[in-house]
Amino acid sequence: MIQFECPLQWLPQQPRTKYPRRSQFGNHSISKAGDYLADELRRLGAKEGIISSNLQQRLKQDGFYANQRVDDAGVVVYFKLKGKSKAMACDKWDKPEHNLWALFLSVQAIRGLERWGGSEFLDGLFTGFTALPSPDDIIITEVNYFQDINNLNDLRNKFKELSKKLHPDMVEGDKDEFQIMQKQYERLKYSI
Repeated sequence: MIQFECPLQWLPQQPRTKYPRRSQFGNHSISKAGDYLADELRRLGAKEGIISSNLQQRLKQDGFYANQRVDDAGVVVYFKLKGKSKAMACDKWDKPEHNLWALFLSVQAIRGLERWGGSEFLDGLFTGFTALPSPDDIIITEVNYFQDINNLNDLRNKFKELSKKLHPDMVEGDKDEFQIMQKQYERLKYSI
């Protein structure tokens, strides 16, 4: 069964699109685009599917209400395929129905690869979509080691400086703080 959930739970490892664009997909209602995506996920064999967005769900939670406007048009799909957790996200377009449609087309293309004899390619392809831990599993810390860093060069320099101080092999080092700092660095280096 595919569930529709609100609010959006974005993939923490995937940078957000800074300037979503208008798509060339034409007119698709939010409701129909969500239904098409859910149906295509079922055809793929997805289990425990969740379509996460900031869209309000219908009362039965089996789809989205039509004609909604939201500030964040991003959509993430979480599911299990062959027993492994997967995730796909899209926020390239300025309307949620177009991000839903883009994910529908992506899943449809993946199904096509399977039908056309590319199943071994399909398994390798999905390693890139492997879901990382849920945002609830991420360690929250009050220390932001990289606040006020605006470019990649400054980020790298700050990382080197903090590594010399926090690394567990150093006298004042702390394994847990080093790991937290390292996770913050890893997230930021793809978004700056």
